[in-house]
This record gives sequence, C-alpha cells and structure tokens, in this order.
Amino acid sequence: MGSHKGSRVFEGYALGKIAVYSAVKVEKAAGLGAEKEFARFEKARADTIAALDKSYMETLSKLGEAEAALFATHKLMAEDLDFEDAIRAELENDVSAEYAVHAAGAQLAEMFASMDDAYMKERANDVREVAARIVMALRQEVNGFQLKEPSIIVCDDLPSSELMKLDKKMILGIVFVKGGANSHVSILTRMLEIPAICGVEGFEVKKELDGTFAVLDAMKSELILSPDSKLLSAYSKKKAQYEENKAKLQAFKGKPTLTKDGKKVEIYNNIASSFEVENAIRNDAEGIGLFRSEFIYLEAKDYPTEEEQFEHYKRVVSAMGEKQVIIRTLDIGADKKIDYFDLPEEENPALGFRSIRICKARPDIFLAQLQALYRASAYGNLAVMVPMIISLSEVTFIHEMAALARENLKARNLPFNPDMKIGIMVETPAAAVCSDLFAAKVDFFSIGTNDLSQYTMAIDRVNPNLSSSFNPHHKAVCRLIKLSTENAHKAGIPIGICGELARDEKLLPFFLKIGVDELSVSPAYTLSLREQISYIDTREVNVEDYV
Repeated sequence: MGSHKGSRVFEGYALGKIAVYSAVKVEKAAGLGAEKEFARFEKARADTIAALDKSYMETLSKLGEAEAALFATHKLMAEDLDFEDAIRAELENDVSAEYAVHAAGAQLAEMFASMDDAYMKERANDVREVAARIVMALRQEVNGFQLKEPSIIVCDDLPSSELMKLDKKMILGIVFVKGGANSHVSILTRMLEIPAICGVEGFEVKKELDGTFAVLDAMKSELILSPDSKLLSAYSKKKAQYEENKAKLQAFKGKPTLTKDGKKVEIYNNIASSFEVENAIRNDAEGIGLFRSEFIYLEAKDYPTEEEQFEHYKRVVSAMGEKQVIIRTLDIGADKKIDYFDLPEEENPALGFRSIRICKARPDIFLAQLQALYRASAYGNLAVMVPMIISLSEVTFIHEMAALARENLKARNLPFNPDMKIGIMVETPAAAVCSDLFAAKVDFFSIGTNDLSQYTMAIDRVNPNLSSSFNPHHKAVCRLIKLSTENAHKAGIPIGICGELARDEKLLPFFLKIGVDELSVSPAYTLSLREQISYIDTREVNVEDYV
C-alpha cells in the first residue's frame, strides 16, 4: 500500500482500478523532403481542425458553451502562424512531419512554461495537446484512449479532447501527475465534477499500474495504491456519505440564501471566461460577483478591440438575464504579465505598475474597455468594479473616463445603460481605512480578501517561506472588512466579498453577522455554501471574537 499527495482539482472520492493513459511518443525520423512533409502536416491539421469543430458542437449540445470553448481555443492554436512557422523551421532539418510537429509543440510549450504568469504557464499543456492531436492525425490514429471498465485515470496529463470522447460514467476519478489546477483539462474536469488531483510529486506513471486497485481521496488530495480491506471499507462509507450529501444539495436550488435566523445574503460566482457562465447558471448562482476580464487580454496576441471585448461581456450579461453581473476591469501587472503591454521589470510587482495605475497611464486602453462594457450593459444587469484603488483622485479619473465613454457611444448612436453601476474593490488598507470617503463616490464595494490580507500583513501570500506566517484570519484583516462594511451601509451601498475567504468556514459567521450583502465563490461551491449558511444563527455570533 502506498500513498501519494498532490493538489486538488475537484473534490470527491473514487474507488476502483487504475487505467493508465500514456502520451503520444514521437521518435526523430527522416522525412520525404520539406515540401512533401509540410503537405502531410497541412492535411493532418485540416483533419484535426475538423475533429475539433465536431468536438465543439458535440460538447456544446451536451454540456454547454463553457466546456465547448476549450475546443475553440485549441482550434486557434492549431491555426496559429507562429506554430506553423516553427514546424516549417523543423522540416528544414529533413525530419518527418510527426517529429516536426512534436518538436515545434515542445518548443512553444517550453516558452509558455517559462512565463511568470500561472495562467500562461498552463497554456503549455494546451500546445502539447494540439501537437499530439496533429501527430495522431498524421499517423491516422482515430480511436485513441479507451476505458474498458469504470476506472481511475492516471496520466502525466490528459488531452481535453480525449476526456470528452470518453463515457463519463466510466470515469471514477483522474490523477494528473504533472498537470496543473488551471489547465484547460483541469477546468473541464471541475465543470464535469469528476474527483481529481494534480501535481503529484515523486510519482512516475508506469504501464504496470494498469489494473491496480486504488483509492482517490480528492478531499485530502491523495492517491492510495492497493489499499487494505479495512481502509477500503472506510473509504466506501466516506464515498457513500459524500454522494448522499451531494444529492441533498439539489434541494437548495431555486431557494434564497438565508441564515437560520432569517438573514438574507446572496451567493454570486467568480468566473474567468465568458464561456464559464453556463456553469454558474447550472449551479444556481444569484449573480456573477467577479468576471476577471484580464483573461481576455491574456489570451489575445494584441490589445483586444472594443468589439472583441463587447462580444465577451455581452455573452455573460445576456446569459444571466436579470441577475447582476459584476465585471472587474483589467487587472494586469503583478503576477499577470502580457508581452504586448511591454510593462517594465520591477523588483516588487505586487506593489508596482498594475491595474488602475496602468489605466491612468494608458487611458486609451481603459476607454476601449469602458465603451465595450457600457455597450454590453444594454443587454442585462451589468455593473463594473475597478481594482487596486487607493485614492479619491483615481475614482475621479474613473468617473471622467466613464463620462467620456458615454459621450462617445451616444455620438455613435449605440445603445447602453447610462446608469450602469460603478464600484471599486477594497483590497488595499488605504481603501479600507478611507472607505467612508469612497462610499460616497461609488455604487458598491467588493472586498478582494487575497490582496487585502497580504497588503495588511506585508506578507507575500505565495511565498513558501512565509506560508506559516500568513494568516487571513488576522484581526487586522477582519477589522478592515468590518470597517468597510459599516461605511458601505452608512452610505447606503452594498458590499460583497469575492476573494478566497468568501467561503471560509471560520469567517463565514462573522461575514453574515456584520451584514455582508454578497459572497462570490467558484460555481461548484454555490449550493454547499447555501446549505452551510442555512445552519448559521447570527444571533449566536460574537463579533468581538473576530476583531
């Protein structure tokens, strides 16, 4: 019996035999000449794109646009001219198309993997997947990976196309040994609610593991090989209890979120893509509390146009109908670097040139985004929030730019909601301490607890050397949240929490007691949070315990 730890992709338990997925292996081989091999590549790419289009339509009809979007992204990668140029360069070395595609994919994947931004790092896996699909098309391998019985898939990384071809009833769980939590296939796995873990250090995927009985404890992010009968019995009971609790959560769909003593709060969802909105709808979110618009910029090769942004925003707003959608303006800088922005190198980017500071320096970028947002406001209940605010002069700048956006759209005779709400994120101590002043100038607050915690304690929350000192339950953080909530309500504006603490079990009673209006979490946690809140009696909560 052996135990191996990783990181959680999606919670749950799985008990069953392992099915090993092995990636496509490509050996260096001579080709038939650059032109002939390139012609073979072009045909294989065309076949791959056709297959991706088919996967897109099938996934769209079965699961919705959120899941289907992954295949649209892979199609763009297959058509990418940089990828094509890299393949042409490899073919000049008189190699086969299979090897040229594999080598070019590895080269581009390495480029993505070396980037600082975690999201861009994960795109390395997508490049490898697209290259593998084209290699399979060159080899005319059409069947791919198959499951003969319900199994726990163990792999270095699994192409999302392979995942979508499989019968989901046959997938008990997945272990992505080398994968990351933000890869497309991990996002897809969460949407499908399959128990899964990733990043299992010191574990090697071997074909001999095929058929080995295992337990996947995705609650503890652990894979247990060949469990004894006692452990197996214990996990059988845990899994049964988990499934029973999960089924009970369906009873909370369509119901308001109320505490035991009748206090109402709304549960919104955080999403990173317009294609994820179906997931929020499926999980009965009462709104979108954080749409991270920077991912539109991260996935583009150049500044996205007003029209391109408008289409993304419109899709989310239209899908949510009357429910509110809060879109965060671009939060570029710090850990999210984009080449075409040409941002300066900084010793401390978390405290540097980012977010609203970039918008002030590049008002043309901010104006294009605001105009796209105002246009989308004509199609539903849209609100906009701006991150990293520290001064009233920044709020004045926001309102001036919003007025200019309205004037431009009016001159172009385009529809928009002139009363679209504009709020700010409270994620700096400056914004929290001066929240009484800000509350008089904006329509709402949203607390970004991740940054507020690290700035308040002067601790980098992703620094492994400081993890034991980082305490998001620190009284200073709670006092700033309480102060911001009090000042928001004095001014008659709502306040929400969209950071990771929104579903923190220890702080949830505190948030409800002080009257936070909205909690925004990942879609998968919507119903479980609603259930959790239903058991809390705020009359029994003592605020002094927290502050």
